[in-house]
Amino acid sequence: MMQEKINMKVDTTAVEQELSVLEKNLRQSYSTKGKLMDEIDSLDADDKHYSRRKSDLDDRLYKMYDKIEALEAQLIEARAKKSAIESEKVTGDNIYKVLIYFEKLYAVMNEDEKRQLIETLISEIQIYEERQPNGQWLKSIKFKLPIIDQDMEISLDSDKYVKTVVLLSRNEIETAK
Repeated sequence: MMQEKINMKVDTTAVEQELSVLEKNLRQSYSTKGKLMDEIDSLDADDKHYSRRKSDLDDRLYKMYDKIEALEAQLIEARAKKSAIESEKVTGDNIYKVLIYFEKLYAVMNEDEKRQLIETLISEIQIYEERQPNGQWLKSIKFKLPIIDQDMEISLDSDKYVKTVVLLSRNEIETAK
């Protein structure tokens, strides 16, 4: 279950599409801003409507600055969202690597670190009141792993297992000679 969770594909297509749209809108806004500035520069000061036209163009330019600022903020937010999605995958890979090398890691930990790790990974341990005839004390261990949405429980009690019997038969194929 953990391997499946770790090997999941990280789907960033929605965020990438959002980024693409935002980048396109930002390029268009910069282009519009440039055109407005060119128009303002090319106004004829002798035109009788010069001050009104300049005022209208200035208003449009200020609105374009506001739009560019909003788009840049949305772009930063979308990039952060994509980065967060991708970093979750890296975290899963790192956890898996720690689990692979758990024995070596556990061997170099001091007692406090070992206790803290166990408290982090295990949420509940059930034990029998008395040792069982087979020498067993533990009934079950319930793990809490940050990469799995629900708790994972391993039952050590044999009556909680589902027993399956499978009949295997051997089919002999006669080949015609």
